[in-house]
Amino acid sequence: MPITANGSKFTTEIVDLNSTNKTSVYTVPVNFSSHLENLMITNNHTGNITIDLFLYHADDATEHTILTAHAISGGSYESIFSVERPLFLHAGDILKVTAATADKIVVIVACEEFYEPHR
Repeated sequence: MPITANGSKFTTEIVDLNSTNKTSVYTVPVNFSSHLENLMITNNHTGNITIDLFLYHADDATEHTILTAHAISGGSYESIFSVERPLFLHAGDILKVTAATADKIVVIVACEEFYEPHR
């Protein structure tokens, strides 16, 4: 259970996908849980680019595929998770993304992290 009396901290990670390799875009720190409030993926290219989204779940050491060949329109962005559709993560969980084209996709992760010393 998070210790809310100790407060929380807001974190934003910005990752340029400069290759087509699977790239870790956010890892929940040790002794924290995370309320992911925005996973925004931007396409700075004129054409559509597909991405794959993966979640490594530390509790069972299993990687799950969330999206496969998901098209992001050229010159646009998409919020996969949002305040209305959050994702709750725990220590060691990792979000990973691949892009079909290098140097065109930027991933922005905005979340609130809560201290959980017993997790």
